[in-house]
Amino acid sequence: MQALSEKGTALLAKFKKFQKLSLVLYALAAMAFVFAGNILLAIIIVALDIFLEIKLYRCPHCGKGLDCRRRVNEDTVCPKCEKYIFRGL
Repeated sequence: MQALSEKGTALLAKFKKFQKLSLVLYALAAMAFVFAGNILLAIIIVALDIFLEIKLYRCPHCGKGLDCRRRVNEDTVCPKCEKYIFRGL
């Protein structure tokens, strides 16, 4: 296996940060709904997360959206184009 390039390593770090951010946003939405009783704020937070997922969580080779529930690591393959996501950048 070839080592990841600097660009591939940066993209992997970005994807992992996005997954953590997504988890935090969903937790905030749940807290806004349960503790504050504010369904509108919860809907806005979830919509923001979905928007970020659509815009940022994409394969760098084919540009298709990825499922953010999938675990990402160095050997993650895009289900659409079947290329390694973080290699060959």
